[in-house]
Amino acid sequence: MRLSYIIIFLLFFVSSYAQEQLVGLQMNPVVQAKIAENGFLKAITNGMDTIPMELPFFDDFREPTVFPSPERWIDRYAFVNSDIPVFPVNRGAVTMDAISDSGQMYPDAVPGPTTFLADHLTSRYIRLDSIFTPVPKALSPADSVYLSFWYQPQGRGKPPHTSDSLLLQFLIKPAWDSITPTDTTHIEAVWQEIWGIEGLSLDTFYLKNNQYFVQVMIPIVDSQFFKKKFRFQFYNFVSLASSAEPSWQSNCSQWNLDNIYLNIGRANSDTLRPEITFIERPPSMLKHYSAMPYPQYSDNPTNEMADTLGILISNRDLVNHNSSYDYIMSTPGGAWEKEYDGGEYIIKPFYTFGYVTYIPFAHPPVQYLFPISTGDSALFAIKHVVRALDGSNLGDSMIANQVFYNYYAYDDGTPDAGYGLSPAGSMLAYRFKLNKTPDTLRAVQFFFNETLSGDNVQWFYLTVWNDNNSKPGELLYYSLVEPGFADSLNQFVTYHLDPPLRITTTFYVGWEQTTNDNLNLGFDRYNNHREQIMYNVAGEWVTSAFNGSLMIRPIVGKPIPLGIPDEMEERLHLKIYPNPASTGMIHIEMPATIKNSEGTMIHIYNLYGQEIQKGLFTGEIDVSGFVPGIYIITLSGRSNQTLATSKLVITR
Repeated sequence: MRLSYIIIFLLFFVSSYAQEQLVGLQMNPVVQAKIAENGFLKAITNGMDTIPMELPFFDDFREPTVFPSPERWIDRYAFVNSDIPVFPVNRGAVTMDAISDSGQMYPDAVPGPTTFLADHLTSRYIRLDSIFTPVPKALSPADSVYLSFWYQPQGRGKPPHTSDSLLLQFLIKPAWDSITPTDTTHIEAVWQEIWGIEGLSLDTFYLKNNQYFVQVMIPIVDSQFFKKKFRFQFYNFVSLASSAEPSWQSNCSQWNLDNIYLNIGRANSDTLRPEITFIERPPSMLKHYSAMPYPQYSDNPTNEMADTLGILISNRDLVNHNSSYDYIMSTPGGAWEKEYDGGEYIIKPFYTFGYVTYIPFAHPPVQYLFPISTGDSALFAIKHVVRALDGSNLGDSMIANQVFYNYYAYDDGTPDAGYGLSPAGSMLAYRFKLNKTPDTLRAVQFFFNETLSGDNVQWFYLTVWNDNNSKPGELLYYSLVEPGFADSLNQFVTYHLDPPLRITTTFYVGWEQTTNDNLNLGFDRYNNHREQIMYNVAGEWVTSAFNGSLMIRPIVGKPIPLGIPDEMEERLHLKIYPNPASTGMIHIEMPATIKNSEGTMIHIYNLYGQEIQKGLFTGEIDVSGFVPGIYIITLSGRSNQTLATSKLVITR
């Protein structure tokens, strides 16, 4: 791994005199959207924590959730994600920062040198007194019990200050414990601090350790912890840097945790948990965009498909594993499907040889085009699979959706930071290029981050330019608007152009500011399209210094229908009730525009893209055996064409 990768994070901390800045989020829209979808639950339900867990305890945070799993954790302050960690142990980690489980910054988050207590990540009760398999026995310090975890400061976020810290503590006495058999006086929980680390930046961390995540091994040797209700907790202290402008104050002090593992029979050298795993999310199959208008793709598909993909694969074992890798491109229902076979390769241990560099695995070619048609939209799924062929059952899979509708997007739909310019009069331009010309620019979508005090709600001019030698040229459109926020969380706001604008070849969309305030535009740090971002603060257009993508999406083509579909492109929706559901039967009604036929099939997919159930459509499904989460229900016709699709939420 090159050190130059990490240097880009230094650009996050430009001085207050800079004209272009990134700031952390004041609210977490992913957390807020999850709360809006499933309701706000402060702690685990169904009395789960009254029954202590048995060893082993393990969590790699790879499940597609936002909050830590209630099967292992009792609170929801930390944030499960794959956006903030840099080169994690495997896909996904849990992040602790200054944003609470409500998705907003903590009330104690006041700028200044004083630190405040922020997130907690607290385990359920764990049986550390006994094990019951394979043979029941009492536990003691002689059983060599270790708690291990991997940690990383900052990631793609902001670095913890030196006064900040991440700490681990073990529970000595729970709240409401009995002092004597007859005394039930309430007392506060008593904890013992076990481990801690002061804040530092990711570049300092990497220079010190020569790796992006560091593992900590903690032996449990004190007999007071070998009890029926053992518990551990991570927590962090945060301080906010002072800022003269409220619109520039934001979340900070991120810590990432991964592979938290507690078990008996371990040793200080027991640092491995064998796995063959993908490290990052699937890359886009498109060369330039994450999404684009289907007619524009269909006009020149060869130019729009990526040449190769970048895939990070890791063997976290001490031995070689002969393995295979492939990816499958398909439509929902499988009417169209293409497979790339990367063959076999012996994957060597990461700790000696690093990530896989074998070209058919690490940089597989994009051999196929997505089908073209005269339609205005399409949805495809791409599933990546790596598996060991030696009987070890090691392997991993991941899935991505490729959306074609009426908008261009460089971003992935999730903000990791906020982008802003100063002073008043600053201009921002974002470059897009048409294949089929001329076309019509109907609207522009912006994702503005909500802030605690609304300081970013400042008027600006929505602006469109044509191209002049790879820079914004003639001004084509100019309209005074202000930042808005969608009724549903984690969604873009659409600004319609009146009248719509005829455009040719390359065009730029953006703004001219009327104040010094940070408009706090959503910024995706995961996907880098820096070369398409330009700004002008002193009469000259220059390329942005920040690696990432602005969350601006121009809408191009036919007149816009009422309502812009989300990225699942649910053009025809099923009516599902109850939804959310918990157990028993749910009822499904087809859209009135679709006629049910004898051969209509129902398919149920989880968020990994795995088909978990399939059968003839009857209008009812028993969901008693479904684990909590989000599912996609799709109906297909006799020729496997998709008829309708909707989301189903299971909660318990």
